[in-house]
Amino acid sequence: MAKSKYMMHECAYCHKQTKMELVGGMQQAEGQDPSSQKLWYRCTRCKHSALIDTSAALQDKKNAAAKIDRNTCVEYAKEREFAVGQAIYHADLDDMGRVIRKDKTSSGRHSIIVSFEKGGEKKLLENVKAEPSEETFQPAPVPQA
Repeated sequence: MAKSKYMMHECAYCHKQTKMELVGGMQQAEGQDPSSQKLWYRCTRCKHSALIDTSAALQDKKNAAAKIDRNTCVEYAKEREFAVGQAIYHADLDDMGRVIRKDKTSSGRHSIIVSFEKGGEKKLLENVKAEPSEETFQPAPVPQA
């Protein structure tokens, strides 16, 4: 199996799930399991390097890719708030996924990154407060001169 130059992994320094670039490897010690290999990866965001056990990273990826049971999912609504790792069901997309990250947009709104089974990764809004409609807004009367 060919090694990829990049992998997605949580950086221990900036604490974000980022693309890590392969920068080198370690020599295998005699008698060591050949399937466990440690490689040096550099975070493309903060440029810090880390020694990562690739067999553990592959195992984490397999566990994350496990099928999600529809009964354990929470229905997605932009008014709700979600936690990282929570399974959600999006009715409009007819897809289930897991929240992998939470962000704040440039406008100050909160968003979540969800890894869906069919649709891949998508950015969705969360914790959106309902704004008052124009029907309930009544302007102040204008004084007559």
